[in-house]
Amino acid sequence: MAAVACALAGSLLSTAAVATQKPGAGLPPMGPDQMVFSIANMDRSVSPGQDFYRYAAGGWLTRVQRPERHASYGFFEIVADRVQDQMGSVLQKAGQDAATAPKGSPAQQVGTFYNAYMDVGARRSAGLRPIRSFLDRVDQIQDMPSLARFMANSQRDGGPTLFLVAAPDIDFRNSKENIIYLAAGGLGLSSDFEDVFEEPDGGPRISGYRTYLVDTLKIAGFDAAKAAAMADLSIRIDRTLHAAKLPPAEAGNPAKLYNPRTIAQLRNELSSLDVGLLLDELQFGSPERLILAEPRYLPALSRLLAGLSMAEVRDYARARTILTFTPYLSPDFDKPLVAFSKSLTGVGVLPPQEQRALDLITQNLGQPVSKLYVDNFFPAETRQQASEMVGLIKGAFVERMPNRAWLSDPTRTAAIAKLDALQFAIGYPDEWIDYRGVTVTPDLVDSKVALARFDHDRLRNKIGRPAKHDYFATSKTLPMIVNAGYDPQLNGFEVPAAIIQVPMFDAKADPAVNFCRMGAVLGHEMTHGFDWSGKQFDGSGNMRNWWQPVDDAAFDKLAGGLVAQANSYEFLPGKISTSGAQQVGENMADLGGITLAHAALRAYLAKHPDKDVPIDGLSQDQRCFLAWSQLWAWKGQDQMLQSLVARDPHPPNAYRATAPLRHLDAFYSAFGIKEGDEMWLSPEKRVRAW
Repeated sequence: MAAVACALAGSLLSTAAVATQKPGAGLPPMGPDQMVFSIANMDRSVSPGQDFYRYAAGGWLTRVQRPERHASYGFFEIVADRVQDQMGSVLQKAGQDAATAPKGSPAQQVGTFYNAYMDVGARRSAGLRPIRSFLDRVDQIQDMPSLARFMANSQRDGGPTLFLVAAPDIDFRNSKENIIYLAAGGLGLSSDFEDVFEEPDGGPRISGYRTYLVDTLKIAGFDAAKAAAMADLSIRIDRTLHAAKLPPAEAGNPAKLYNPRTIAQLRNELSSLDVGLLLDELQFGSPERLILAEPRYLPALSRLLAGLSMAEVRDYARARTILTFTPYLSPDFDKPLVAFSKSLTGVGVLPPQEQRALDLITQNLGQPVSKLYVDNFFPAETRQQASEMVGLIKGAFVERMPNRAWLSDPTRTAAIAKLDALQFAIGYPDEWIDYRGVTVTPDLVDSKVALARFDHDRLRNKIGRPAKHDYFATSKTLPMIVNAGYDPQLNGFEVPAAIIQVPMFDAKADPAVNFCRMGAVLGHEMTHGFDWSGKQFDGSGNMRNWWQPVDDAAFDKLAGGLVAQANSYEFLPGKISTSGAQQVGENMADLGGITLAHAALRAYLAKHPDKDVPIDGLSQDQRCFLAWSQLWAWKGQDQMLQSLVARDPHPPNAYRATAPLRHLDAFYSAFGIKEGDEMWLSPEKRVRAW
């Protein structure tokens, strides 16, 4: 189940981007403004011991202005802008070639979809006609059985996932088999911003969301009074469902997500809706056992449905259906987004139309468009260089493992075996998913339905068959996504092509920069195999705690230091974070990543002493820690930061820039930081896990 996979990038951050350009692409080179490591991005008037973030990145923070269209601006957004520049010509060419390209080829599918989105006149003329069949289905909801049928058909066809969603995936406890998981359905807002539902009536963000709902429903043809009533109903339902879901800190614990149930048990917990009928309509059969991902959700959903009239259920389904499809419909639906974006993120500017086209193509045709990207912008030698870097970082991990004094001998032996079994995939899949049978037409909604049915059938066909992982196939691991992700069920990680580029990786850079950027990312992902989530899965990817109780206690004590450190962070003036438990996995991974990267750097320099030389008056150790901190320089709106702290397992960038460094003795030595300095963390508080 995708919920247990750990990723590098925060979910609030833009993730679409492209890797190293091929010669002749015609784009200007990346420079200091684009996060390429540079002393120009430093502020040497600041003492490194007092404010290392400003010392490392103060020049960038002072010089670079956040573009108005970005509520959050840092490495991920910078490379997202790069993807738009690079893929712009690729999409245009695909559009030009769509009519003549072989049917079912990436060029035909991507080009046809792109042309359809860019034809705003046709979209405006079509009005609601493309989703009329979905709205007609809503009218057929007359009782609970017909609601279950609507839910199943909507999930299959790419509509809203209403109330519940079911899908097969690899069994946590048996990584060789698939099992069906049952999870909470979606809400009107994405999971990134669900904290908005915790705001009281009249709060700025919930008020902005209500206005957006009302205005969107009015464009869809409802009068003002009806639109307001539907908006209030939708918010009331979503607040109830949100409150019944696991909070982020618990949702990051695989054990909390694994709750075996029989159909009879589910019917007892959810008496008002027949889960068996839902599974039948999805053609998932009648499994003897399935896994409930939200242990407290079903009773709350049962009470909610029992208290709603069928007319209210239909109104909620209509509103959710319209919200789901507005990006594919008339550009008139874009208008309410401007004010809503302002209230939600602090930015009242929509991305350019070309960027929105690419976003929708990535959501619906992720692997085909990624294939075009890889073919155009990802050199084969870059894949090889990244693989070599993995070996160097893994070597540093292997060398350190025997010296982890807090581990008992049995657990240390098991940890070494798990590390030895670690898998990784670089850049793109060796075997792409075959989309040739999917018909993409000039009707965006028809294309979305066809693609959703293809994905549904592909997943359904996994039932009863041995588990097989589709590499680089999720929204966070597509080859053109700037990210990296560890999956405990694989005991491995995927590094999409997009992140293996300047400014993260540059074959021309000195060792310190590449080790303490790209190498630290790789170490980050490796560490996830040994954090609070990873320790619950063995080297074969099965959920089994392979630690001795004494090791659990020792690790919890170490991790507690990171929780306390994060809980003392003032992320906005007067606002202290309380998200240490929620973010501890990512904070441990950041610490592990930079620790392993620095260790690997020192090992490399010992073998290549000619490389261990100062550059711009900075030693390789200094450049290592500066390169890490500069990468996390960030500017953004308070609203974005508020949701990030509330929902994201990743801490804010400014925290990531310095928090892990404070646990490395070498950091203090490199910059002469001493007791009494602001950056000083006493040795007994330094966490030395991996």
